[in-house]
Amino acid sequence: MNPELLQTFLKIVEYKQISQAADSLYITQAAVSNRLRRLESQLGVTLINRLKGQPTVTLTRYGEKLVPIAEQWMQLVHQTTNLKESANFHNIKVASAPSISESILSIICPLLMKEDPTLRYSLINGNADYIYSCVESGTADIGFTFYKMYRHQINTRKISEEHLMLVTNNLSEYPDMVTVDMLSRHDEIYMPWNDEFDAWHTMCWDSELQPLVVLDAGTLILPYLSFKQAWSLIPESLAHQLLLRDSNLRSLRLVEQPPALPVVAVKRKVPGTEQKELERLEFKIRSELYKIHQQ
Repeated sequence: MNPELLQTFLKIVEYKQISQAADSLYITQAAVSNRLRRLESQLGVTLINRLKGQPTVTLTRYGEKLVPIAEQWMQLVHQTTNLKESANFHNIKVASAPSISESILSIICPLLMKEDPTLRYSLINGNADYIYSCVESGTADIGFTFYKMYRHQINTRKISEEHLMLVTNNLSEYPDMVTVDMLSRHDEIYMPWNDEFDAWHTMCWDSELQPLVVLDAGTLILPYLSFKQAWSLIPESLAHQLLLRDSNLRSLRLVEQPPALPVVAVKRKVPGTEQKELERLEFKIRSELYKIHQQ
């Protein structure tokens, strides 16, 4: 069945006028009428009621029956076209923690795409449970998080780690090296990075005290760092980006070092078709974090 004829029929159904159907297809009314007659001839039935003096058209019972069939047919045509186009690309779906996505992946993915123009990424952010669920369900090909969790159909591997850096603004009165006793919990921009970090944090500060603000992503901290004594512990890769972007920020050295955050790659146990590209992505992340650690 000719998709062009079905598309024209569906436009007539949508607008209920030959003239508007023609306008939407950028063809003449005569061309629309010709296509409709050809379709009716192929099917051997009349699809619309032609009544003189009426601006709108109505469907015959054959036309009404054809509508859902034509819609399904056109959907298959679009899916087939998309399949042909997508076959020329490597489509990688990545789920990650926002701080990983907006720091490391924002550097790595464009580099890989320049090396291989057929690469296409879909990046989605979420918490650890969401990331594992996306990979488990196939919504994502790979996930990156600071949490290592157990799921029956999932493999996890620590591919690197992120050191936490203490950042504040240039107006703060902190010396370059500080201890936890010099940092007020009430001035903290707090993010619960993972369980190990939370355990360390509880030993250093009273968890009953209210911080300045609680966030779920390090990329949201900039407005809150404008408070004079505000401070925060964030992944090193993100800290480097923020320090380059905003000259009003500075880093401090914390005597009591927090535990490093493991960067965990999350994949299904049964490898997918893009396994090679996933391994390249993991390798690039390891390499980039190694460079940052050496700075």
